[in-house]
Amino acid sequence: MSEVSRLIKAPPEAVYRACTDVAAIVQWRVPDTMTARVDSVDGATYRMLLVERIRFDAAGRPGEMTMTTSLRGLGDGTEIAVRYDNLPSSIQPEDNEAGTRQALAKLAKFLAGVSR
Repeated sequence: MSEVSRLIKAPPEAVYRACTDVAAIVQWRVPDTMTARVDSVDGATYRMLLVERIRFDAAGRPGEMTMTTSLRGLGDGTEIAVRYDNLPSSIQPEDNEAGTRQALAKLAKFLAGVSR
């Protein structure tokens, strides 16, 4: 298990919308060198804990992992923490952490451009 966190200058509600809106997810959820596609979304309810199963289809990166995202309001921002369980052996933990930091930076930039 590994975890990466970051403080984002946006309220939890705005961060949650960015984590559950398909159009937003594909803009920020992956590292800079990757692209995202959301195949389907199950019925969602408002929760501050998001659990995703991620299956890798790319050659050389087989496997599936669980990514759990938690949000916690802090002052005028939101702490977002992303925990990974069952990271496939084809992915180095430090690469995964670097990619997550890139994605969270993209989230901060995305939310800075969205009116609250």
